[in-house]
Amino acid sequence: MTATTPDTSLDGMLAEHAAARPADAAVMLPSVPGAGMRTVTFGVLQRRVEDVAAGLLAAGVGPGTRTALLVPPIADFFVLAYALLRIRAVPVVVDPGIGLDRVRSCLGEAAPEAFVGIAKAHLARRVLRWCPDARIAITAGAVPVPGTTSVRRLERDGARRAPQDPLPRPEGSPAAILFTSGSTGPPKGVEHHESGLLAQADLIRDLYRLGPGDVSLATFPPFALFGPALGMTTVVPRMDPTRPAKARPARLVHAAQRTGATVMFGSPALLDRLGRGAPAGTRIPWLRQVISAGAPVPRETQRRVLALLGPGAQVHTPYGATEALPVASIGSDELLALPDDGICVGRPVPGVDVALMRVCDGPVDALTSDRLVAPGEVGEVVVRGPVVSPAYADRPDATAAAKLRWDGRLAHRTGDLASLDDDGRLWFAGRVAHVVHTAGGPLHSVPCEEVLNHHPAVRRCALVGVGPEHDRTPVAVVEMLAGNRLTGEVADELRALAAADTRTKTITTLLEHPALPVDPRHNSKIDREALGRWATRELA
Repeated sequence: MTATTPDTSLDGMLAEHAAARPADAAVMLPSVPGAGMRTVTFGVLQRRVEDVAAGLLAAGVGPGTRTALLVPPIADFFVLAYALLRIRAVPVVVDPGIGLDRVRSCLGEAAPEAFVGIAKAHLARRVLRWCPDARIAITAGAVPVPGTTSVRRLERDGARRAPQDPLPRPEGSPAAILFTSGSTGPPKGVEHHESGLLAQADLIRDLYRLGPGDVSLATFPPFALFGPALGMTTVVPRMDPTRPAKARPARLVHAAQRTGATVMFGSPALLDRLGRGAPAGTRIPWLRQVISAGAPVPRETQRRVLALLGPGAQVHTPYGATEALPVASIGSDELLALPDDGICVGRPVPGVDVALMRVCDGPVDALTSDRLVAPGEVGEVVVRGPVVSPAYADRPDATAAAKLRWDGRLAHRTGDLASLDDDGRLWFAGRVAHVVHTAGGPLHSVPCEEVLNHHPAVRRCALVGVGPEHDRTPVAVVEMLAGNRLTGEVADELRALAAADTRTKTITTLLEHPALPVDPRHNSKIDREALGRWATRELA
C-alpha cells in the first residue's frame, strides 16, 4: 500500500480549510421554498465527513471498494464523496441523465460492491436490477429505504468510534471512476488517480484565481465537488442538474445575487438559457468569472452573459474531456477580439502539452514526428500532462485505442480535431467520428457549421453525411431561431454563404429540424449520429 498524506488528497485539502476556518460557509443549499438557503460550515462538513467515513468502514466499505454514488448535489453528496475519498474507497459516478438503460450498463460494467443513492436510485436499482451483486446498500437523503442503511445511521455509528486517520490507498487503485456521457459512443468509466484529481484542482484554482473568499454558483455536480477542497463557498441553486437547458434563469440570478457569487460554472446550454431569459435589467455585479465547458460556447451567448455582469468580468471556456481536463482555456476578453471565424479554445494550460496527430484508425503505440500534421493543418488532439487519466476501467481495448507514449510519457488521444494558429491557440474542428468524407475531400463538422451559423435566422446547425462511407453527400441540418423557418429565400441565402467559403462550398443540401438532439450531461453537444440517421430517412 502507498500512503496518502492530508496535503496530497482532496479530503486532506478540505480538512485543512476546516481547521483554519471552521465557521465559514462551505456549502449553501436550497431549503424549503421561500425559506432561503441552508448553510453547512466547513467545521460541520468536516465533522460529518469524519463520522460517515468511520461508519462506512464499520459497514464494510474500505480502501479500494468500488462504490456506486448516485446522489444529487444535496448535503449528503458532499459528505459521502469526501468520506469515500477519505477511506480510499473508489466512488463510481454515473450521470443519471444518460438514461436508465445506459446507467444499468455502466454499473454492470463497473460492478460496484456497494451502492449509495437516494430513495429514487434504490427504487431503480430494485426494479431495473442495477448492481445485483452489491453487498452493501446505503441511502442518502431524508427518505428512508427498507433494507438499506441510512447515512444518518452511518454517521451516528461513526461518531461513537475513535477518530480514523486517513487510510493508505491500495497500490494501483484509482481514486474515482467517472463515466463519460456517451455523446459519441458508449459511456466509458474513466479511472482517475489521486494525483490527477489534485492536478485538476490545482489548475482550476490557479487558472481562474479561485480560493477562500470565493462564492461558487455550481450547476454541475462534478465541478461543485472541487469547491470545498479549494476553500470556496459552494452554492447549489434550485434546479435539476441533469437538465441544465431547463434551468430557470430567475432562480439562477436570485441565487447568485443572494449569496454574492463571484464565480459560476455552467454548461453552454445553461449559459444560453441565462443570457436569453434573465429578467430585464438584471445585474450580477459580484460575479467576476463564468466558466463553461462541455461544448463550444457561441460568442453571442458570451456577450449576453457578460451584459449581466460587472466591469472586468470574463467568460472562460476551458477545453478538455472526462479523460483530461483542463487542456486549454481562453477568456472572453481575448476570444471576442479574435476574428469570428471558428471556435477557438485557447492555449494549452501550464503543465499540459498538446500535439496534433494525423488521423489514423486503430491503436498507436507512440507519437513520433512522422505522425504529426504540418503547421496550420487539422489533426487529432493528443494530450500529455498530470491531468491525463491512465486508463478506462475494465476496458483494455478502449485503453489501448486511446493511450500512447509521447517521448516515453503517457498521452491521451482525445478523438477531437483541431488546428494551431501562429500564436499557439487551438481552433476546434469537431470530432474525428464526425468528419464527412466526400468525393472532394473531408469536411470537418464545426468549422463548416460555424460558417452557416452566421445567418441571422439560424440558431445552430449540424453537418452530417448521407450515402456511401467515403463518398457522402454533405447535409446541413438547420435549427432556426424561434419565429423563423427554412423558407426558399433563407435556403438560398444559406447556400450563398456556403458557396463563398472554401470549407463549405460543396454543401448545397439543407434540412430543417425543429430541435437538434443534444447530449444528456451538458445539453449542448449535438448528437450528429442521430441526425445522420434522421437525414438519411428524410432524403430517402
